[in-house]
Amino acid sequence: MVSNKYFVIFSILSFLFSFSQERDTINFEDDYQIKIFVGTGALYNPNYNINSYLEKNGIVALNSVEINFTTGLNFYNEILDIDLGYEMFAGGNSNEITKYRTISNGVKLRAHYVFLNTSKVGLGAGFNIGYNKRKLALFWKDYNVDFENLESGINGNQLTMFIEKAFLGPSVSFKIKDVGRRHQQTKFTLAYEFALNNKEWESDFFNLTNTIRETNSRQIILNVTFGL
Repeated sequence: MVSNKYFVIFSILSFLFSFSQERDTINFEDDYQIKIFVGTGALYNPNYNINSYLEKNGIVALNSVEINFTTGLNFYNEILDIDLGYEMFAGGNSNEITKYRTISNGVKLRAHYVFLNTSKVGLGAGFNIGYNKRKLALFWKDYNVDFENLESGINGNQLTMFIEKAFLGPSVSFKIKDVGRRHQQTKFTLAYEFALNNKEWESDFFNLTNTIRETNSRQIILNVTFGL
């Protein structure tokens, strides 16, 4: 896994070097444009370390797939296409005794060198880098509360934790240009990201012991965004 990280970092540095060799051919002040974008998509993460601990306690495991929403600004010209904005992921599942909900909020930068650019489409390659904070809320079903006899220090049927991660990885994009009267753009982006830090799950409400560290996290993200 470490060798894969070095390979990805080397590839991204090569991309930045190649771009630096061509940047003087474009006058950015005259040629770049800005659009607001909104989009949706999905995330696939097959390797949550917390799942083995949840399952051995009869708690529903986290799904590998989450839905995605994103919005922000798209800066682009003939050779460069950059998205900078907000990104959210959400998921959930349940079994006979428990259920969970996850929501992740963060920022994401997608930078692509456009190596194929026509009047109708553009094809680019580059990298994603981002940061997010994922909240996990676990619930136990059929939990009874007696308001005549509330327990001291009651925690209820919910356990809430969070984890903060930074991700980096290569990505490719395919953009369809100038659609409709307002010249909207549709862009498909596929990325493979790995975590830059191996953080552990934390809680604002509990003192956790035997905490779980998410190591070697990696994820595949497919987005479709619409430039308005």
